[in-house]
Amino acid sequence: MAWFREPRDMVGASDATSDTLEPPRADDASGYGVTLTLVGAVLLAFGYYGVVGLQEGRSLGQALPEPFYILALAFLFVLELLKWRRLDAVVLARAIALTAVYGGLFVLAVEGGAYLGDHPEAALEGFVGVTVFAAALVVSVLLYVGYLTVVDTGESA
Repeated sequence: MAWFREPRDMVGASDATSDTLEPPRADDASGYGVTLTLVGAVLLAFGYYGVVGLQEGRSLGQALPEPFYILALAFLFVLELLKWRRLDAVVLARAIALTAVYGGLFVLAVEGGAYLGDHPEAALEGFVGVTVFAAALVVSVLLYVGYLTVVDTGESA
């Protein structure tokens, strides 16, 4: 499995242009990746409100006791390792990265959900919550397409 994608029309080419990145095709996306992208958008939107809550004086661990956050991080790490059914440097790096990114988003999202429970007007006034979710969705999809552009996942739809 190659880490970086090689352009399909330049595989085997020896000129200097073979380092260019190739845009992903629709069949490069997997159901797992699309699901993580949508879940990431929801977590990012709620995480935004978690950051707002932290800026207003809330502290981490008010919504859930911290051991539950540690359990969620462990669960993410184990699920990612089990998905690949092998252990090498790339799989371990992916599991650590997924745990760090989605675990951090999960913690902020839970705190954001608690903040919204106490201050629903933060998302409802002027339908700001819809705008936050739209921005989170765009950011999440851009990150996934960027990931597909750079990394060869070894998967297809």
